[in-house]
Amino acid sequence: MRSDLFAAGLAASLLLGACASREESHAAAAGAPLSTPASDAAALVKALPATGEARRCLTTRQITQMRPVDDQTILFRTGANRRFRNDLKAGCPGLAADRTLRFRTSIGQHCEMDIFDIIDTSTGMTFGSCSLGAFTPVDLPKGLRF
Repeated sequence: MRSDLFAAGLAASLLLGACASREESHAAAAGAPLSTPASDAAALVKALPATGEARRCLTTRQITQMRPVDDQTILFRTGANRRFRNDLKAGCPGLAADRTLRFRTSIGQHCEMDIFDIIDTSTGMTFGSCSLGAFTPVDLPKGLRF
């Protein structure tokens, strides 16, 4: 009887440990966009110098990834493995890594002043709308992932 209780307790602790590990890896994947704490990542991305002239638009076909850095900045990656920082026209309080951005465009481009909606992926609820700024080309320092 005692060994059965010990085995059951051991199995429960292993199961809980596996769940915690899975949650941590999921949180890391959906959390901060860079491999540093979120506040450090935001400050780092905002401080990156421009590597060229800002663009007014990006073709949607070119965009392979976009990730919110904070409520004022989105980092875009294009197929050519270039990064563009978009400093939004105003703060966007509902912006978060675990939310979907739905753009209102019919011309195959995301452009400065375009409006997008913020959608919660689990509930489908809209958290507001925000406006894009210019797309500034930037290079991430070695060792940071996007």
